[in-house]
Amino acid sequence: MFTRSRRVLVLFAGLAGVMGAAPWAVSQGLGGAGLKVGFVNSVEVLQGTDEGRQALTVLQQWTEDRRKELEQDKTELDRLREQFAAQERTLNPDTRTEMMRTIEDRDRRLRRKQEDSQLESEAKNRQMLEQIGTKIQTIINEYAQQNGYSVIFLRNEGQSYVDPSLDVTKELVAIYNQRHPVASAQASAPAQP
Repeated sequence: MFTRSRRVLVLFAGLAGVMGAAPWAVSQGLGGAGLKVGFVNSVEVLQGTDEGRQALTVLQQWTEDRRKELEQDKTELDRLREQFAAQERTLNPDTRTEMMRTIEDRDRRLRRKQEDSQLESEAKNRQMLEQIGTKIQTIINEYAQQNGYSVIFLRNEGQSYVDPSLDVTKELVAIYNQRHPVASAQASAPAQP
């Protein structure tokens, strides 16, 4: 299943190509006076928005439920294997063959279920990221235009240093939460005068 860090890294993978353009833009003379640059941390966007946290919680719960289900199926398969190993010498050939088929069938179903769970997890993750990614991209575009930014880059590990004053993540998260409130966040939020 997806680990939390892997899910987060996948968040704006489609937009990560823009990061490679940053050195090119500066080397092409776009780094001159009047250029207003900002950075956004996609991990903090996902974890900072109410919708992102809620979506991650739902995905983690689904993943945990699947893990438990698969663990239970594996335990049952292991029990059958142990039972077969203990009784193998005393079983008649027909019963031995039938038990071996049952074990092989359950093993095949377990592997298939694991693969299906992995694919479903990836699809759910992709869907969540697309929904949030589309919304945040719209907010980034509007925010950049309204605040005179020439470019807003995604923050990544390849950037050894970015001046904290260039980070607009908190502002974007606040706008996102205001525009896209979630039911649980609305219920727990204090009343506005």
